[in-house]
Amino acid sequence: MNTRDTFDILFPNGRKGWKYRDGRQRPMGKKLKDVHEVWKKRSDGELEAFVLSLLNPSPMPAPTDPASQNVRTEGGKRVLISVRHERNPTLRKNALARHGYSCMACGFNYKEFYGEIGKGFIEVHHVVPLASVGRTETNPETDLVVLCANCHRMVHRRKGTCLSIQEIKKYIRR
Repeated sequence: MNTRDTFDILFPNGRKGWKYRDGRQRPMGKKLKDVHEVWKKRSDGELEAFVLSLLNPSPMPAPTDPASQNVRTEGGKRVLISVRHERNPTLRKNALARHGYSCMACGFNYKEFYGEIGKGFIEVHHVVPLASVGRTETNPETDLVVLCANCHRMVHRRKGTCLSIQEIKKYIRR
């Protein structure tokens, strides 16, 4: 809309675009006039393709300087659509009351390690992932366990497989 309002003064569409508070028409700068000159000769399809390329740019070519072969571009934005399984916060609260705040796999406790900032921090893990069972009745004593972030990531490390507490404990080196 802002772009349209900026360029409205160049078209006989009845719109006046942006104006100052006193009602004077806002002048267009040289750069914007140059952009208009370039694009007024092009088709709407070309303009649409250009705008879409801005939204989803192609990857930048790899650097040619051997010293920068490991340098890559990151930080672009992508729009994602996903499905998230609902969690019941009361079940989490009940699991914490039942199991406490120490990892049930490795014993790590955030408060003991980090002090006050770690108080009350731990992840709650579904023994049977919600993604595999869908909507279900959950018992916080038997269906939920508490895990530190590292152990939680490791039980989900293999795609399509979720390790049990007993299985992950076998991998822990002390």
